Amino acid sequence: MKKFLLTATTLCFVAVSFAQKSQIRTAKNYLADKNFEKAKSAIEEAVTNDDTKNDPYAWYTRGLVYLAMQGEPANATKDYYQEAGKSFKKAISLKPDYETEDVNNKLFAVAIYNFNAGLMAFDKQNYEGSYNSFGEVTNIQGLDNGKRYGGKSWVKFDTMARQASLYQGYSAYYANKFDEALPLLLKAKNDPAVRAYNIYLMLADIYEAKQDEANLMAILDEGKKQFPNEKTLVNRELNAYIKANKSDQLVAKLEEAIKNEPNNADFLFTLGIAYDNMANPKDAKGNELPKPANYADVFGKAEQAYKNALQASDKADINYNLGALYFNRAVLVNEQMNAISGTSAADIKKYDGLKAQRDDWFGKALPYLEKTIAQLDPNASTLKGEDKNTYIGALMAAKEISAKLNKLDKATEYKKKLEAITK
Repeated sequence: MKKFLLTATTLCFVAVSFAQKSQIRTAKNYLADKNFEKAKSAIEEAVTNDDTKNDPYAWYTRGLVYLAMQGEPANATKDYYQEAGKSFKKAISLKPDYETEDVNNKLFAVAIYNFNAGLMAFDKQNYEGSYNSFGEVTNIQGLDNGKRYGGKSWVKFDTMARQASLYQGYSAYYANKFDEALPLLLKAKNDPAVRAYNIYLMLADIYEAKQDEANLMAILDEGKKQFPNEKTLVNRELNAYIKANKSDQLVAKLEEAIKNEPNNADFLFTLGIAYDNMANPKDAKGNELPKPANYADVFGKAEQAYKNALQASDKADINYNLGALYFNRAVLVNEQMNAISGTSAADIKKYDGLKAQRDDWFGKALPYLEKTIAQLDPNASTLKGEDKNTYIGALMAAKEISAKLNKLDKATEYKKKLEAITK
């Protein structure tokens, strides 16, 4: 009798297990008919039942169901791919070699969904969402310590994962999650597949926020060596030295370098920028600060450095900076004019004297600004980045000067050019 009961119990257990495995087959049948709701219901029952919850086949099938659901046009905005990814990863955690080739392909598809979702979230400035989506791409690509997707057949995945890692770093940076951003951006700066100068700018911001001056200066120095023509890095380094009250150190560093390479336009231009920033200091937000006591001295040094740079290389950005230096000097005089409120003969005489000075500085600025415009004009419609900013800045300043000097035809010409590039 006992033996009979034992056998009956065993048969009962076998029947239950068989029933749950049947649910997996049922799910696949419904999936084949695209009856997704019933397929989902059947497979969810299987993966939550004690008899099949640790069956890789059950989780693999669940992944197929959710991935197929995601593929339907009506589900384009859904996130079924996330459940698919969890399922396939669960399957290989239970049996690493389970349907290896097919699971790899399916997980690659999940990674693509995550990458695209990351881009969409990033564009919408949902940096928490983009951080998680891009992180899942690198998580999948790094399964089995990167061995699962090794070899030449997965080069595209490797490239996508490296891009995802970079954008995950960007996402963390913009979300002010600097501790998470730092290792991602440090990795990205050494990756030739995602090489970009702005990585160094972000790293500089992070080190500045952490008050890590040594690494701040080191990363900017490295960035300048990697991107010697990127002036934003030069300006960022200058600002870092100025904020740290180390302008003298930077100038000394540049002047020493110029002794060895007296015709190096980059060194001369950077020296001009250094003195220019000392003459016209700004705070971290770009607001103007009071002029230094030695304004005339550092102004003259900036002027001479720019002129020396132009002798070495007659480039648009150098012409623009020298023109802007004179323009800013004219604006300073104009502010002194505006401060005169009296109408006495002495006040009028003082006003007229300042106006003559202002117009003289404007007159010095205009040729350099016009030269900048002439150099960039041929490619105006395709200008990008710093070149476009330089062109716009030169047009704005030239338009204002022309109006102040009563050269109305030229002011109108520059106004039309400005409207054309900013529309």
